[in-house]
Parts: sequence; C-alpha cells; structure tokens
Amino acid sequence: MKYFYFFFILSVFSTSLFSQTHTISGYALDEKSSEALIGCNVYVNNLKKGTSTNAYGFYSITLPESKDSVELIISYIGYDLKIIRFILTSDIKLNITLKPTSEQLEQVEIKGVRNRENVESTKMSVIELPAKQIKELPAIFGEKDVLKALVLLPGVQSGREAFAGFYVRGGGSDQNLVLLDEAVLYNPFHLFNFFSVFNSDAIKNVQLIKGGFPAQYGGRLSSIVDISLKDGNAREYHGEGGIGFIASRLTVEGPIIKDKSSFMISGRRTYLDLLVNALNPNPEDGGGGVYFYDLNTKLNYKISENDRVFVSGYFGKDVLYSEIPSDSMLFQIDWGNKTLTSRWNHIFTKKLFSNTTFIYNDYLFRIIIERGNTEAKLLSGIRDVSGKIDFDYYPSLRHKIKWGFHHTYHTFIPSLVKGTRGTTPIPFPEYPQKFVNHSAGYINSDYSFSDVISLNSGLRVPFYKYKNFDYLNFEPRLAMKYSLNQTSSIKLSYTRMDQFVQLVTSAQETPLDLWVPSSDKIKPQNADQAAIGYFRNFNDNKYESSFETYYKKMNNITEYKEGADIFLNPNIEDFILFGEGWAYGGEFFIRKNEGRVNGWIGYTLSWSMRQIDGFNIGNEPYPAKYDRRHDLSVVAFYNFNKKWSFSAVFVYGTGNSVTLPVGRFSDPSYGWDPYFSWYSDYGYRNSFKMQSYNRLDLGIKKTVVKKRFTFVESFDIYNVYNRRNPFFLMNDKMYDPKTNSEKWMLRQFSIFGVIPTINFSIIF
Repeated sequence: MKYFYFFFILSVFSTSLFSQTHTISGYALDEKSSEALIGCNVYVNNLKKGTSTNAYGFYSITLPESKDSVELIISYIGYDLKIIRFILTSDIKLNITLKPTSEQLEQVEIKGVRNRENVESTKMSVIELPAKQIKELPAIFGEKDVLKALVLLPGVQSGREAFAGFYVRGGGSDQNLVLLDEAVLYNPFHLFNFFSVFNSDAIKNVQLIKGGFPAQYGGRLSSIVDISLKDGNAREYHGEGGIGFIASRLTVEGPIIKDKSSFMISGRRTYLDLLVNALNPNPEDGGGGVYFYDLNTKLNYKISENDRVFVSGYFGKDVLYSEIPSDSMLFQIDWGNKTLTSRWNHIFTKKLFSNTTFIYNDYLFRIIIERGNTEAKLLSGIRDVSGKIDFDYYPSLRHKIKWGFHHTYHTFIPSLVKGTRGTTPIPFPEYPQKFVNHSAGYINSDYSFSDVISLNSGLRVPFYKYKNFDYLNFEPRLAMKYSLNQTSSIKLSYTRMDQFVQLVTSAQETPLDLWVPSSDKIKPQNADQAAIGYFRNFNDNKYESSFETYYKKMNNITEYKEGADIFLNPNIEDFILFGEGWAYGGEFFIRKNEGRVNGWIGYTLSWSMRQIDGFNIGNEPYPAKYDRRHDLSVVAFYNFNKKWSFSAVFVYGTGNSVTLPVGRFSDPSYGWDPYFSWYSDYGYRNSFKMQSYNRLDLGIKKTVVKKRFTFVESFDIYNVYNRRNPFFLMNDKMYDPKTNSEKWMLRQFSIFGVIPTINFSIIF
C-alpha cells in the first residue's frame, strides 16, 4: 500500500511540474437555497468535453493554458442553462449557481450543448430521478413514493399491485441495496410494503444503478438505490406541509448562519388509527389500528472553503396493535429503522477531494403481548456501525480516479425473547447474537483515450469474517464507451458482485422476515453481469434514449424450506436451500427532460429463472416469482401554464408466476369433510401465469401563489378505467350453475379498483 501512495503523490507533482495546465474547481449550487447539485454537467465548449459534479456537488477541470476565452456551459435537469466565459491564466476556484426553472417551459436553446452525458460518459444501466419529477407523478392515496416511481423505469418490476417492493433485472428484493445519505435501510417500507419510508418532501436526488456498478458500491447483487436528503436552505427559511387521504406531512428548512450552515427537518404520520378509534362507539370494548411515522433531519456547516460537515438522521416506525382495556390485554407488532450519518468533506487540493463518513443504522422488529401483569416480547433485527473514507482525484480533463476503504461491524439479532410476570423475569431459551466484520477497499479509474474511446475500470476487494469463517474475493468492474458520432455511442460493461447478508423468508417479504449472515453453512451469494447498449440523443439533445441487453448469472441464492419456523430457530441455517439463477433481457428507454411536455417511455423484455436443490422433481429450473416477459411504462407531464399542470402514467405487465394445484386427494381421517379432508397436489413451482396487469393513472395540479405562500391542490385518479387486476389466486369451492353443484374452481382476487384522491399542500 505504501508504494501505491508513493506513485500517487509522484503523479500529483509530475502533473504540476511537466505540464502547463490550470485547474478550475468548485461547487455547483442551487441559486436560491445553496443546495449542492449532484451530477450537474460542466461542459467545456471549446474542447467539446466536460465532467459532472460528484455526490457533494464538487467538480474539478484541468485545462491547458490558453490566451483564448474558455467557455463553460453548465446544465442540470430542472434548471436554466448557464454560460461562463473567462481567460484561463491561473488556477480558478469557481462556485457555480444555477437558477431553478419555475415551470418546465422551453429553456433558452444553445445548440448542441445540452446534457450529453447519456452518450459521452461510460455510465450505463444508471438512471437518475429528480425529486421534483417524482412529486409530479399521480399516486395512490396521494402519497408520492420514491420506490413506486422506480418501477416505472425499464428493468425494474413491481411485486404486487400498489405495493412498493421492487425487483431489478431478475433479482430478489433482498438483492437491492437501498441507501439514505449512505446509510443502509434493511426494510425501506411502511405498512407491509405498501409505502416506502422516503418522504418525497425531504429528498433531493434518487439514483438507480442496475449494472455497470462503480467500484465504491458493493454488498448486493441486483441494484443500488442511492438517495440523498436535502441539505437545507442556507439562505432563507422555507416550509412545506400537506394533508392527504391517509397521512399529513410537514417540512421546515432554513439557515442557522446564512450561507454557512443550515438545517432541514421533515416528518409525516398516518392518522387512520386516530380516526377509527375516535369513531369507536364502545372504546371500553377495545380498539386498535395500524399507523406509521417517520422523521428526517439534517444539519450542515461550512467550516471553511475547504471543509464542510453534515449530520443527518432517519427515525421511523410502523405499529400494528389491538387492545382490550377490560382484560388489560395488548397485542402489538412494530418495526422500524434508525440511521445516523455524519460526514466530513475536505478539499486537499483543487484536484483532490475526500469524504469521511461514520454511520449507525438499526433495524428492529418486535412482537409484544401484555395481559395483566404479564408481558412477553420477541425481538429480531440487525445493527450496523460503519466507517468509510473516499477520495476523488482529477488528474486531467480526461481522467478521474476514485478510491476508498469501508468497514462495517454487524450485529445480528436472530431471535431474542424477554418476559416478566410482575417483577419476576420469565426464563426463555437464549439465542445468541451474531457479530460480523465486513471490510472492502476499492479503486476506480475513468479515462478517455480519445474523443471516441473511454474506459472505466475498477476493482473492489471485500473481506468478510464471521467466527472462524472468512471470505476474501476480487470484484472486477469494467465499462467502455465507443462514440459513433456526437449523438450516439455503444457501451459495454461487466461487473461481479458479492452479497454477505441473506433475507430468510418463506413467502412475500414482510417485517417478520429475518436477515442472517453468511457462514460456513450459508455461502455468500455472487453474481456476474454483462451488458451492451446503444445510446442516442435526438433533436439537439432534447431527447435521450438507450437500448441495453444484459445477462446475469447468480450463484448461492437462497430459499427457505416451506413450513419451517423462522423465529425461535437456533439452527436456521439447516432450513435454507441453495441454488442458482440467471436472468437476461433487453431494455428500451427514451426520455425528454425539458419543455412544456416531458416524460419517458420504458419497455423491458426479460426472462428470469431459478434452480434450487429440493424444488421440483429432479431440481428442474423454474421461472422466478416475478419473471415477466413484458413490462411497459409510459409517463407524461404537461404544463399548461404556471397555474395548471397534468400528469399521466400507463403501465402494462405480463402476469406474475404462481404455483397452483394440479390435483387433489383426500384424507379419510377427517371423516370426508368437504373442506378439511382434501389436500392439494401442487405442480411445478411457478409454472402458471396470472393474467396480465395494466392500469392508467391521471393527475392534475393547481398552483396558486399569494405573496409568500404557494397553495397546491392535487387531484389524482388511480386506475382510471377500474381494471380488476389480479392480486392473488386461490382454489375455492364455488357453485357451478351448469352442474347445479359445488366444485373446486380457481378464484381471482382483486383489491384496488378506481381510487380518486385529493391532496392539499402549502409552501411558504
């Protein structure tokens, strides 16, 4: 390692000594709030080359000295273009501010210089969604949901109707790494996966990575969802509140010291339980309900021009309870996440940027039963303490290097039972906690050999240790871009990913599922993924499009033996089955980011298969549960004027795979009971397809500005034409008028028809 630092330092000095260059560096910021702009494009028009800001809004460009004027063109979705011209005779520190576009009308046209990152960068299988666009989507019950927005993108599939669970390129839901300000969220859902834990009012940016993973990311096989919270307005106090069908929310942000430090705090809570209990005519007979709340907070402080610190946190919980006061009885299930992230940004030189992060995150699930003076609790969860340091180095306009080191100390709580009768503890079997160390070092280089060929190469080296089991692996990362011309390119990528934590579940993922670590009995999952794509921009870069094909091979994937107990099982590893999976397909995506009319179309053609030892006769492969041949999403936004805007979403998908009985047999010990004496004989796993799914959602929004207040009324219609989409299938005895008798028939259950929702918000 010491030789690496020696050659790195040597390269820094050699760049300065033997080349006549100067560096322009700084931050790209929102003009009104001083929020850092992530992924903002800084384009050198003279050289037809550019860069983009990092996760903290920092950029660095090194150019040859010239007596000619340098023209920088800065662009970002939802902001006006900006042009800066100057003579470069020395290093310049330049903080750039962009003005938000008040409404998405046509921006000033500058031919050929709009965002060209789609065709010029080595990135592929990456899509970013600004929070502003997510909030424009029509939503069920008025809750604008980050994760539900992701399923409208190609390569991402929803689980069940209206639920926020998602599956990427044939992987499982536990194979998605969800990050909030760099903290891992092990359960990013509320209300049994119905909503995500992300309050859209507190979100700044959402990035989805499906393949071509940069080396700084690891730990999951299928995707990275990297979500950034707002830093807080450093110039003015602002707030936003809203009342919806099932929840209310409030966000407040503002400067602590103007242009130096700021805060953001955002909270929301559902209130159906309060309404139900308030309307209960006999509260003495008992009551109950289900609700969730979450709170996002963030502070940041600019210590100097080269140093900034950030502290952010998330605190959320779901509660399902039932109580009978007359019997002094309470039954409660609750689960929730807590995260705390502290970060320090430091600029060593105009070319070298670092970020040091400390993270605490905790996911806990509990069952509580109380009766009289007796109480019993069952707990399960996972707790992480992490530290990481990352460096961004910009040797030249053609070259970026990123490297770092991460370490996490995991504490797994598989099952913990506590009980008291009065003040006397009740003895229960003890299930020991599991302690794991997980480290990784990485390096990533993005280099442009010419205007035609660019190569992004990286290596991640994870090291994992649990008891006497340790694991060291090498994860190569490779991406290449070949430009056909100024508007189109071909890209290739290959990545290898490892996953050391497994979600143990016997059915649809719920809060009752358990996270368990890899061990000598549970091998780490791994996946190799290769992709090739054609990328093209149209109409002076107003439209960006791509077509990608991919193949992914997954090893050591897990399934749980059906019928086995998950909780209070000291030998849970013995009930896990192992196998392999593979997924492949093609994805088409076209998007228009600006103008009065904008939106996107995404289409996916895909296959996803599994082969698990112990499933099916002869362990034959079978379709994954969410193997869908076709998925189509059409998203459109139309701004009539400053007051009125319209949005529409249409989705179509092939039906989910299900396992159904192929016959029935009786058990005489039940006395030939018409229901209980019959058992189902199931066929091959997931060998049947449900009906296809399709839905149209519409939304209209009215915005009225009165002095310092902005009033927003939203009217959304979910499932406009009341399509009865299948939710699940069940065999049931039903009356058959043809035979005038009862017979076993397959019955489809649907949950959501047409649902209109009104939402009121105020911005101040």
